[in-house]
Amino acid sequence: MNKDILKIFEKAYSRNKLTKEEIIAILSLPDASPEAAVMRGTADAIVRERTDNTGVIFAQIGMSVHPCPGNCSYCSCAEKYTMMPTFTMDDQAIADVTKSFTEGDQLFGLWLMGMADFDLEEYLRMSRVVMDNKIGSVNLYTNIGDATRAQFEEIKAAGFNGVYHCWRLGEGRDTGFTDEQRQQTMVNAKEAGLVLLDALEPIGAEHSPEELAEHILFSREMETIQYGAMKRISVPGTPFENTPEISEFTLSKYAAAVALAMAGMKRFPWIGIHEPCIHGYMSGANLITAETGVNPRDIEPDTSENRGLDIADCRSILKSAGYRYAAHGDGSRFEL
Repeated sequence: MNKDILKIFEKAYSRNKLTKEEIIAILSLPDASPEAAVMRGTADAIVRERTDNTGVIFAQIGMSVHPCPGNCSYCSCAEKYTMMPTFTMDDQAIADVTKSFTEGDQLFGLWLMGMADFDLEEYLRMSRVVMDNKIGSVNLYTNIGDATRAQFEEIKAAGFNGVYHCWRLGEGRDTGFTDEQRQQTMVNAKEAGLVLLDALEPIGAEHSPEELAEHILFSREMETIQYGAMKRISVPGTPFENTPEISEFTLSKYAAAVALAMAGMKRFPWIGIHEPCIHGYMSGANLITAETGVNPRDIEPDTSENRGLDIADCRSILKSAGYRYAAHGDGSRFEL
């Protein structure tokens, strides 16, 4: 076994920040190598130790959909490729799904997803329906397009805790956005006093360890409170429809590498994996998401009827992976 690689694992386990070269080295490990197997186990041990064997359940409500001018070439909502009907959840539907997701206070966070070209006034109006109907200590996070600091200040004033936003892989090539545009939005959110949630996504086979490492380091610098690894889905009708997806086995390796790369952060982030897979939750992932409404990885208008998990599914997967607790939004815990 490569002793230099083992030293990287020991460095991460000791809560020291890995360098770019070290992150590239662990991302480059062959999926089935003994070093990768040890990395998965080390990441799992770090996460369980740092959280006292605690996972988190999030949920997402995709509140509306229309043909999106962002035209991300892997997205079911893209104007050029969409098969989605245009629709917006009415207030009663938003209220009902909010109550369903939050009753029992099992969620740490709830994402409210809008389109890239969202209308802030309408988004905040719909968000107020969620705020008026949520139960328990759940934190509310946006999942919207690029925004200014002033817009994020309005979002914070409306009662949101943070923002999910990514500098995604392939910006400007696979999307209609620039690297700088996406990065600046994350800076804007942070300067407005909102916490950042983020992920390494959407990962395809063509993305090099060097490219992945650059994105990981940017997110670590931005002090994200949630990170993870998400593979690109071959969504029907998009340019990636016939492009093979990376395997769950590969994805679990990337989740483990992410956990090690983030282990030196003062506030260790929750680590997600998408699509959810049991071996991912035994390789450093501890965040899982229930979904309803629009999902950019799905062609069904309500993903809860297809790809999306419900909260019972999320609890079952975390428990099957050996997690004992899940966290409420206020940080207190309950047994799974």
